[in-house]
Amino acid sequence: MTAAMQDRQISVYEQLDRQRILPGSDIRAHEFLFRWHDIPCCACGELVAVTGKAKSGKTYLNSILMAAALRLQTESLLGLQRMRPDPLRVLWIDTEQSEDSTLEILRDRIGGMTGAKPDSEQLFVYNLRQVNWQERQPLIEAAILRHMPDLVIFDGIRDIVGDINDYQEAQNVICRLLSIASFSHACIVCVLHQNKAVEDKTLRGALGTELQNKSFETYECAKSIDSHIFTITQIATRKYDMRFKPQFTISSEGLPVPCSNVADTAPSVSLPVNKERFNPDYIGSDGKIDKAKLFASLLNDHCLTWNELRAQIMHVANVRSPHFAEKLITEAKEAGMLDTIIDKDALRKYTWRSKTTLFDEAP
Repeated sequence: MTAAMQDRQISVYEQLDRQRILPGSDIRAHEFLFRWHDIPCCACGELVAVTGKAKSGKTYLNSILMAAALRLQTESLLGLQRMRPDPLRVLWIDTEQSEDSTLEILRDRIGGMTGAKPDSEQLFVYNLRQVNWQERQPLIEAAILRHMPDLVIFDGIRDIVGDINDYQEAQNVICRLLSIASFSHACIVCVLHQNKAVEDKTLRGALGTELQNKSFETYECAKSIDSHIFTITQIATRKYDMRFKPQFTISSEGLPVPCSNVADTAPSVSLPVNKERFNPDYIGSDGKIDKAKLFASLLNDHCLTWNELRAQIMHVANVRSPHFAEKLITEAKEAGMLDTIIDKDALRKYTWRSKTTLFDEAP
């Protein structure tokens, strides 16, 4: 072996030593951006895949993630709550929709869910639909390195490859995104459609195979055509399993409204909230809402989470506004009508008065 060959071999060994993992290695533990009903999700420095058929709610899920990143930490969306006390820095790359659609979602949907105009110093939005596909990946990488966001929403990853079935191209793209995620410590959410056949729910092409293999978590969005209810299912994870499937429908304002455990055959929950249309069964003789009767009917035989209770109020009492439903829950709690319990799955739930014997009492 020549001296030059020996030098190259030593260089390879040195590089190998730098990558070695030992029990005492000083390695940063996994950090998660959100809790979903107390289940950690969206790991920093990793890829997350969002998939589904066309028009199945993928962009709504992305909007929910972005809104949750910017809302108050004590607030939640579909049970999704930010872990950090301060709002997250979010980068949204849109390669699919028109600029007008991107702006509408930014201003009306995300703004509507946060209750405020999205802060330009916390949310960075780029529409690359008109950019040639070969130029998109360098721009996306530059945006990540420029803003160093906590959360990246990349909708959609198919638009940075020429051939979705090219395995070499797919491997190069995914490896590059993993490297950038590790360097920036950002959670990169990649959107990719499922195959078009109704029965085929695999992610499209070689790119989908590679994304599924390398993602830390994968979420599937589906829509019930009859009831217009969207369901989110975690179909893969490397760490924490989600045993629930968040559901939502769309209000007349175009915003996602939680409707956990509402059957697909249930009528729309997007009904106006006013005295004329509030379910008269829960209006007392004094013309005011009879909260005792309402909550007793909902919780006499059930224990419901906050989101489930809010959804049932909206469905049963013909309430359109989730904020009004939340106000009713708060008033019932303050009046001593509700008890809080922790169920066998470690979920915090509400029950009617003295039914805490069903489970261990909350601390």
